[in-house]
Amino acid sequence: MKRRLALTVLLLALACGKQTFLVAAFVQTPSLPNPQDVSRPIPQFQVMTAYFGTIDTSNPTQIDASKQAPITDATVHVSWRHTGTGGSDVSEDRWLYAPTVPAAQNHWTQSSGTYTLSSQDEPQLTFEVGVPYTLLIQTAAEGEAYGARFVPAPPTDIVEFKDSKCTVTVAGAGTYSSPRCKDWALSPPKALVITRTDVAAAGQDLLPAFVLVGKIDPQNPSAAPQITYKTVPDSADKLLKYVLSDRDYRVSQFTVPATAFPQPGLYLVSLLVAKQGKVSGNAFLGSTALAATGAAGILRVQ
Repeated sequence: MKRRLALTVLLLALACGKQTFLVAAFVQTPSLPNPQDVSRPIPQFQVMTAYFGTIDTSNPTQIDASKQAPITDATVHVSWRHTGTGGSDVSEDRWLYAPTVPAAQNHWTQSSGTYTLSSQDEPQLTFEVGVPYTLLIQTAAEGEAYGARFVPAPPTDIVEFKDSKCTVTVAGAGTYSSPRCKDWALSPPKALVITRTDVAAAGQDLLPAFVLVGKIDPQNPSAAPQITYKTVPDSADKLLKYVLSDRDYRVSQFTVPATAFPQPGLYLVSLLVAKQGKVSGNAFLGSTALAATGAAGILRVQ
């Protein structure tokens, strides 16, 4: 009943002409052992993404990509209170802004209205559980500001990788057992089923979760994975559909198709559990903010 009422309110609000649409996501994948080089683990990776644009909702029964237009000249920044770990890493207020002066310090990128900041380009972007993050986007023409707020939740785990190990032989290093690693035969192709360990609170549904698969280079572990499969909504129309119904994401098991592993190698398999944040009231009612905390394992495809 609550879900039906929320959809009714959303549909009523849709029929208001052109509105500003903001969908933001903050995602982390964890650090993992490198099965082929013990001394060079695969580091954790954080990325913050915000799609910012307008959407024509005059006819709420005909909303598609043609009704959306990106805003490509906004300024954007994220701020939070960083909790230091000691030594040179001190507690401090952090503010990552674009554009910055000098421009060489601006690590935000923009493509078709999607603004992105990654820890690979900006090491100060840390993902801290329980810490509020504030994202602010301001239009160039009107100077109107739109905001989103995230508070990352603790991660779940993946049943299939919790106690898994691969026996790895590396030239010159001998044989060792690599944790959180599974062997997978490429032929014949087969799907991978992954199961989340978290459970829903009494009377509530599971939090939404996404799957992300990327091929990694063990000789260059700090490089961003080459994404081969994802269920994370990555376009304005997909994000809008997610806002209207996230039922397919609130399940305990996910099936990763065989096509996610197109060739032999090492693949990072992540399960990202999302906690919904808040978006400022001046944005389109279908706007949303998500902080997705990742659990992961390595699939060694042979």
